[in-house]
Amino acid sequence: MAYTSKPRIAEFIRGAKGGMKKHYIDLIKGLVDSGIEVIAICNFPSKDRSMLKKLGAVVVPFAVKDRINPIRDIWAILKLARILRRHKVDIMHCHGFRAGMIGRIAALLARCRCIYTIHNFLPMNLGKGKIKIVAWAEKILSYFTKNIITVSQALGEEITQMLGVDSQKVKVIYNGIALPEISEKGQVIREKWGVAKDEQLIGTVARLIPSKGVDTLIEAVPLVTAHYPHIKFMVVGDGPQESFLKEKAEELNCSQNIIFTGYSEYIWYYYEAFDIFVLPSMSEGLGISVLEAMGMGKPVFAYRIGGIKEIIKHDWIGY
Repeated sequence: MAYTSKPRIAEFIRGAKGGMKKHYIDLIKGLVDSGIEVIAICNFPSKDRSMLKKLGAVVVPFAVKDRINPIRDIWAILKLARILRRHKVDIMHCHGFRAGMIGRIAALLARCRCIYTIHNFLPMNLGKGKIKIVAWAEKILSYFTKNIITVSQALGEEITQMLGVDSQKVKVIYNGIALPEISEKGQVIREKWGVAKDEQLIGTVARLIPSKGVDTLIEAVPLVTAHYPHIKFMVVGDGPQESFLKEKAEELNCSQNIIFTGYSEYIWYYYEAFDIFVLPSMSEGLGISVLEAMGMGKPVFAYRIGGIKEIIKHDWIGY
């Protein structure tokens, strides 16, 4: 298929937070800035949808449930196919496993080309039976998919080895970030949270969910402060584990050394405030927060997992 003008692209994603959501928004901004018409199909909160509209995208609210339900999913596929036909979409771009399953079938029905980006590894608690189902579905759907994009080489290797996807269709495109101007607001953040000038601040930025491993970081706090008492830890982010993590800090008698800030829109100010950045994730497709911390010149500590080992050169720019 040849295009006489720039193609009309639909960007389809289910509810997402953190790095995946940031990637989606940044990608749409880049496409629109390049003069491409974008239809953003998502179920983001109204504030995010308004922002996408201001960027110049046509926003179509569309909800995708996490759990597989054949009747509900068939209805969603038919509805999505109608949306693609109505907007005369040339290319469908799906983000994530659930959107990839529903979106690619809808694209097939609407007769438009489809590409698919995988941002994360399969959930760690996914049983062998479900993995077989996913692999079976992926083999069928990948046949109708023009290209499958992964955000790291590690992710690409997993989907070829575990899901049996044709390696010729897999393209690795690393995430990128746009750095802000230096604001010198880091000191304001430290003063706001009572971090003294003679204290070192170790911080993390993450959704408070099990796979991010913040509970492991909390377990390390008393071990560190026993040798270095002038250290504070800061956890920036919110999520379903927030209460559990605060209780854990109380149980380990280290809550006085940990600051939970909750969610913040001014994330770059916090990176400025940190002396060291830690990402204790147990599973990470690439790790946008690692890129952001490195972009702000911070040394990084992280697990050697997923795409992280592709961006941190051990013992040189991090550990």
